[in-house]
Amino acid sequence: MWNLLKSELLKLRRCQILWVGLVALALCPLVQYGSQLIVEPEYRNPNYDFPMLFANVVWGNTQMFFPISLVMIGSWLIDRESTHDTLKNIMTIPVSMPDVLGAKLFWVGILTVLLGIYSVGVTLITGLAVGLSGLTAEVFFHGGTQIVLAGLTTYMVCMPLILIFGQIRGAYLGGSILAFFLGYSMMFFKGGILASIYPFSAALILVGFDMSEYAGTTTAPNPLLAVIGVGIMVLWAVLLLVMSSNKKEMKARKQTKAKGRGKRAVRRKGR
Repeated sequence: MWNLLKSELLKLRRCQILWVGLVALALCPLVQYGSQLIVEPEYRNPNYDFPMLFANVVWGNTQMFFPISLVMIGSWLIDRESTHDTLKNIMTIPVSMPDVLGAKLFWVGILTVLLGIYSVGVTLITGLAVGLSGLTAEVFFHGGTQIVLAGLTTYMVCMPLILIFGQIRGAYLGGSILAFFLGYSMMFFKGGILASIYPFSAALILVGFDMSEYAGTTTAPNPLLAVIGVGIMVLWAVLLLVMSSNKKEMKARKQTKAKGRGKRAVRRKGR
């Protein structure tokens, strides 16, 4: 298993699409603060400070930037095996497809933590550069922790999308577009069961984020329903991993039959 993880890490180092995530997460704090500058002066918040910037970044990352980046990167890592015609080599070695996909998901999870830390750093630099007030150790720790943890819960929600669109050749861009739509859609759930159980809003509830000012929620969130919402997505991802083993067996049988037909054709020509 370690050799498989090491192999996937080497592939990740050559992942140029990783720059999409880096640029997207760098834009988030700039977009959040810039939105204060483009509105009419009477609508600007004169008390805009570091706590608000951190909260806005948590919301923006979960609603838009993390879903797009994680699904695009994760799906591309899976898709490249078919696009670069290396999947046929994987089929010949004694490693299961769930192990291959699981190794890719493992490194995308590690990457999520690193991207979360990167987002915290960019947010801090942005706030200092524009001279925001209110930066304390407590604000930095609370805001930074929420950014990283929200990234992890969002990744858990996005795992099924990564597996589905990663195994459809050339569909990783479509997966990232769908992830954006699903993340943005949590604005439409204002209360009740759906506001707590909807996976993307549940990802924020689990890290203690108050969505009342952003999504206009009218009722208090239910953490138990949020656990169920995220848990359903994780269970779905596990089922997709289990089902992928059958996919490898089917491909291996097709390759064996194709080779058998090829050998028979050669024999006939020899005759």
